[in-house]
Amino acid sequence: MNSLAKKELIRDVVSTQLPDLIGVIERKVDVLASRTSSNQNWVQPPRLKQDQYRHTLDEEEINKLTNLLLDTEEGSFELAITVLKTHGASIDYIVLDLIPAIARKLGKQWEDDSLSFADVSIGVNKLERVIHKLDYLFQANQLDRQQNKAIFITVFPGSQHSLGSLIFANFLTFTGWQVHRPNQVNLDAIVYGVSSRMLQAIAISVSTHEQLERLPNLIDLIRQKSQNPKIIVLIGGPLYNKAPDAFDHIQAEVKAFSPEESVQKLEQHLSQLEK
Repeated sequence: MNSLAKKELIRDVVSTQLPDLIGVIERKVDVLASRTSSNQNWVQPPRLKQDQYRHTLDEEEINKLTNLLLDTEEGSFELAITVLKTHGASIDYIVLDLIPAIARKLGKQWEDDSLSFADVSIGVNKLERVIHKLDYLFQANQLDRQQNKAIFITVFPGSQHSLGSLIFANFLTFTGWQVHRPNQVNLDAIVYGVSSRMLQAIAISVSTHEQLERLPNLIDLIRQKSQNPKIIVLIGGPLYNKAPDAFDHIQAEVKAFSPEESVQKLEQHLSQLEK
């Protein structure tokens, strides 16, 4: 796409799809020069209740962003996120709250058969791309929180998407964990990641029944290769969310439905080990 076409696309998106959203944001935010000049001013804790944020979007606004995510015009969703950030939305809010909310909407629409698997896949890929682009800013904001706790987070080899593990990784980074992820999702990379460093935990996202059948062997291998004999194994992912009972036989210290629940249970289990 040439530069003129890009300018026309941006002009079209801003003029036809974003005015209402931008207007709401501008009414909510007192734009201060210091707020836009320092990344530190973007730092806010993850939302626990709606009124804990000054700069949040309501349900209707999140729906508009979700529609932009599914728009066929390339770049419209990323442009909307840029507009939000420019008008005062924090990196933490976007990464830890907004994107998970949009991801949940995609999942719900897929369950309701209002979106095809192809639509969901395209949307998830766009969300992953945005997180990767924001990640360096997010990581820089969390340096002063880092503690001596390390976790390796991976999807099961063969999984198509890593959005859930990305979101979980960012929640843990926010709470001070050192998060490691494989450069390539295969068995060798997972074994190397576990055996080459001292870890308190490993988290594995499971997507299919075939992966579930192979999961016990993978957990056994991880425990054999880990430098930590008491490593905490955490299990979650799309299949667990749909069929938790199918995981009853899995020998893992933590099983959880969401990033928030995963962090809470992981911290609780770690504190019990440290007593």
